[in-house]
Amino acid sequence: MYKVCIISTVHNALDNRIFYREACSLQKAGYQITLIAVHCQLETRQGIQIIPLPRLKRRQRPLLFCKVVRMALGTKADLYHIHDPELLFVSPVLRLFTGRPVIYDIHESVADFIEIKDDLPKGIRMFLAWIFRWLEPALAHLQSGLIFADDQIANEFCSIRHPKATLFNYPMQSFLENASQTLRNLQPSQPIVLYLGGLKRNRGIILMLDAFKQVLNVVPQAHLLLVGPFAPKSLEKEIHSEIESRNLSGSVTITGSVPFARVGDYLAQASIGWIPFPPVPKYQKNIPTKLFEYMAFAIPVVSSDLYPIQLFIEHRKTGLLVKADDPAAHARAIIELLTDPFLAAFLSKNEQTEVLEHYSWSEMEKRLYKLYQQLLSSET
Repeated sequence: MYKVCIISTVHNALDNRIFYREACSLQKAGYQITLIAVHCQLETRQGIQIIPLPRLKRRQRPLLFCKVVRMALGTKADLYHIHDPELLFVSPVLRLFTGRPVIYDIHESVADFIEIKDDLPKGIRMFLAWIFRWLEPALAHLQSGLIFADDQIANEFCSIRHPKATLFNYPMQSFLENASQTLRNLQPSQPIVLYLGGLKRNRGIILMLDAFKQVLNVVPQAHLLLVGPFAPKSLEKEIHSEIESRNLSGSVTITGSVPFARVGDYLAQASIGWIPFPPVPKYQKNIPTKLFEYMAFAIPVVSSDLYPIQLFIEHRKTGLLVKADDPAAHARAIIELLTDPFLAAFLSKNEQTEVLEHYSWSEMEKRLYKLYQQLLSSET
């Protein structure tokens, strides 16, 4: 039995992609998995040993590197799988001391993400992004294999000849089965517009409030459900003030962070799934995981008309696509779905059929297994 050590100093150990998709898939295939990641306690969950790390601020995380190396070496793994760009400085040490392969799993375009981080001054953001555009590919050359969450990200590393795989964040089979069994009414008792994910300025939080204010003028019983944490945390007070200034307090619910196991509870309530991302380079490359989760639960999608989403949503057949930075356009699409149950039902049926037939994680599992087998066989 091959031993695998998965490492993240940034993500929660129960991260959807890291734990529920990749680690659980590998454990199911017979690999012995140790996961070193942010967590509250040492435990074994679903056959996966979790070694906890504290959650630290960005500037403090390098203090963990020596500890992480010791933990990782202690697993005596046959393969190491890292999930954070900062660990590109740790992986060469692992390869030096063990001679074992290291996979770098790239969730997003890091340079594009840095450019829109509003907790850093713009000059610093642009400088760091410029550095990372050449530093990340250079360090990626030192890894044994690469995994990408999207094809657009993979294109940025096309010059690297290592074994690679693109693993889209498609829903797991268990999630799809749960979704397909969920009974949905064409006219819910209260029309709930759901946004699932982190609440950030650069993800359209202000646009949502502006658009939803317009929705309430036509559909006063509508409710906006925001499921996810604020980032940065300091944004929470500002957003609550923005909600009050628009007289939306009785029409907006913010849950904060919820465990992945409870996501289905909120999806089952929703009349519409909303993706309000702005047209910045990062969101022109990343496919939001929430898209497939909305589709799996047969929730009509209203989304910004961004290129990655256009690959999976056909306007007025499997969702409604609107101008990304236009609150009025988002509002009109939401109002149309809330007032036209036949259109909503048509989109719901098409979306769920599409995701059940074509967008299952089981297909990504095959790619993951193939990459692992390729790297491990080359080391024997």
